[in-house]
Amino acid sequence: MKKPPDDIVAKLIEASHQFTGTGLDVSIDDVARASGVPRATLYYYFSGKDDMLNFYLSHKLDSMSVVMEKALASEGTVRDRLAICIRAVLTAMAEQPALCIELPEALKRARANYSEVALKADATMRQPMKELLIEGKANGELAVPDVDLTIDAIQGAVSQTAMMRLMSPEGLDPDAVADALIPMIVGGLSSD
Repeated sequence: MKKPPDDIVAKLIEASHQFTGTGLDVSIDDVARASGVPRATLYYYFSGKDDMLNFYLSHKLDSMSVVMEKALASEGTVRDRLAICIRAVLTAMAEQPALCIELPEALKRARANYSEVALKADATMRQPMKELLIEGKANGELAVPDVDLTIDAIQGAVSQTAMMRLMSPEGLDPDAVADALIPMIVGGLSSD
């Protein structure tokens, strides 16, 4: 896959809003119709359907990686940074709702194809979160008996809550959800 220019990326991401319910199982023709980008141009950048799926997954994961890095590099205690991280992830999900809704199904297909993108998904969310939880456990700030299980619980709570809100008529208000979830998650992990 060649990297498309920013204007084409913007059109492709905007077009992704039309793919709800597809698990991003879309053809180049589907994407061309939805985005207005000529089919020939898409084939210049993407070899086919799997390459297009990898683009959408990579774009979402790259966006999420930037959000995670900024949140984790912020000032404050581990609990403060964990709260910032949760809020940032919810905000990122609200900004690209269709990609977030379709991501789980798309990741299943990507894993079935041994895609590099599936491995990137773990590195994007799990590794930074793991480092933060290990730091909090080591300095006594967090009570974390099992780091991997705790990561699963945090990711599950954040993503499931966001997905349910994204699919509801009200939509996802990331700040309202963060204000409700953060005390439960961070408070539940605090060693105090």
